[in-house]
Amino acid sequence: EHGPFDGLLGFSQGAALAAMVCALRARGDPRFPVAFAVLVAAFASRAPAHGHFYREPIALPTLHVVGDTDAVIAAPLSRELARCFVEPVVLTHPGGHFIPAAAAQKKAYLEFLERFCPRQGQAERPGPGEVRE
Repeated sequence: EHGPFDGLLGFSQGAALAAMVCALRARGDPRFPVAFAVLVAAFASRAPAHGHFYREPIALPTLHVVGDTDAVIAAPLSRELARCFVEPVVLTHPGGHFIPAAAAQKKAYLEFLERFCPRQGQAERPGPGEVRE
């Protein structure tokens, strides 16, 4: 209703759900036409019914934000999920269970997101499965 959306941002349980959406997208599910995801304090669901989401490497660009002192979602859980993705970008910060917004993290967010922005003066890149002449 409000889309289309270029990417996903998920935090904690929302990031766990977003990771499963990434798996569906990587398998070609047309309901989720996103190009990337930012997953903060994410983890893989331990529900047996969700195991199939992690069996194949997930080929969707992702930025995983991991708090070294996160007492809610321990850093190893977030790193374990990142390993389920093909070429994940992992950003660690010294804090806990929050979205860090210091200058260093903002720079990392921008560097990741710039990959998905058309350059000024250049034609917009075609979307997945789209061909432009």
